[in-house]
Amino acid sequence: MSSHFYLTLLPAFLILRPFDTTTPRGKIRPAAAERAVPAVDTLRFSATYATALPTLDPARWEQDYARYQRFLTPQINRTQQGLSFIVNGVHIWRCQPSASPHAQLDTTTRIQDPARLLGTWRSVVNRVVTHIDSFSVKDQKFYRRAAVFNRPDNLTLQMTEQKFVLDSDAPKNQHLAKKYALVNQRYLLVQGAVSQVGLDAAGRLILHSCAVTERKVPGRYLTYQTVIWQAVLAKN
Repeated sequence: MSSHFYLTLLPAFLILRPFDTTTPRGKIRPAAAERAVPAVDTLRFSATYATALPTLDPARWEQDYARYQRFLTPQINRTQQGLSFIVNGVHIWRCQPSASPHAQLDTTTRIQDPARLLGTWRSVVNRVVTHIDSFSVKDQKFYRRAAVFNRPDNLTLQMTEQKFVLDSDAPKNQHLAKKYALVNQRYLLVQGAVSQVGLDAAGRLILHSCAVTERKVPGRYLTYQTVIWQAVLAKN
């Protein structure tokens, strides 16, 4: 089995979060045992909370994907470096962190006033959500599923006009303090790593840091996997 360190906002903070994505039966689980995790209110925060997924028709995926290209800037595009390789006939492409995942932060959350970022925020949701869309060419069937793993640690985020300061109450007391930039009302750049950022209708801050993997065997099947570290934070 292989372990992948899925980035949230910065490698320095997120490399501490290992996940095994190759468990039997396709389940998503942490690579090591975690302490007890409080339940998340799934009525308010479903697996697709604040997340836009493509249409159920794979023939329209490229069209759906193109709708988000207008939000990308040259500055954001420079952060994107994918890796392509072939394993046992399967064509694989990966990008981490991704500014253009298959499952995107909903564009209705865009932050039009940067001043709304300022202040102290505390997490009400801290989790990893994996979205998988698959299409069988032979059967012409589409499959969609999602898995959620709730993180046990609570986050505190302080944002000034220049600094992004993130703390976790995890056993090793993770701490990150860096300059940041809000780009095009939608992307957060912290030390060259990109995340999607927004505000929901209740004024809660949403952070999405994504890793994407595309797997395909030409003429047989196509699978898109998006792993999202999602934090939803309420202002103090």
